[in-house]
Amino acid sequence: MLSLEGVEVISLLSVWILEPRLPELLLELGKRGYAVARVRPKSLGGYDITFIEPNVAAIKGSTYVLYNPGRRIITIESPNANELFLVFNEVEEILRSVGSRPDKGVLFYELQVKAKATGSRWTLKKTIKVDDLIGLNLIAIPVSLVSVEGDPNSTRWFHLDIRPIWTSWSSENIRYEVVLICRDDREKLISMLKNIDHIIREIIRRASSTLEITT
Repeated sequence: MLSLEGVEVISLLSVWILEPRLPELLLELGKRGYAVARVRPKSLGGYDITFIEPNVAAIKGSTYVLYNPGRRIITIESPNANELFLVFNEVEEILRSVGSRPDKGVLFYELQVKAKATGSRWTLKKTIKVDDLIGLNLIAIPVSLVSVEGDPNSTRWFHLDIRPIWTSWSSENIRYEVVLICRDDREKLISMLKNIDHIIREIIRRASSTLEITT
């Protein structure tokens, strides 16, 4: 059985139909104590924005507000789910107040989580006999769990990867990288965000028994 060590980073993305009002968002976040990108009005209208780091529009504590102008994606990123939730709500509240309404302008939301787990070798029980072909036999490592009726090209999708960190494969306690991607409606993703540690642990536990995994 794998044991979840903890979540390393969580990201909550919103993909917009039209350009959200980023200059007004940054000006207001600056008033609220965030470190923000430089916003400079252009003489013929519009703004120039100089990001703090590539795509980093604002920072508060350990939480980042990122913006990808080419894809019109706002990302709130943090190692702490509670801090992320607070900043996410604050960003959306400001955008509403300046005319960028998420309920009208967001195409979809996506939750991304990267975590670490440890445990014994997580493999399917049956050995794949191919020694007559390549001189050795193989074991299967279940690395991906996806939604039964999902489509990765749609706005409803769940994908959980569990990947061994190969440098630890020969040790008794193997380390794994866990990556979760989920696209769904806003309220469902917020509900998942608040319980993300429990959700990942429980999915791993149920997958372990369903797949007849050797641990």
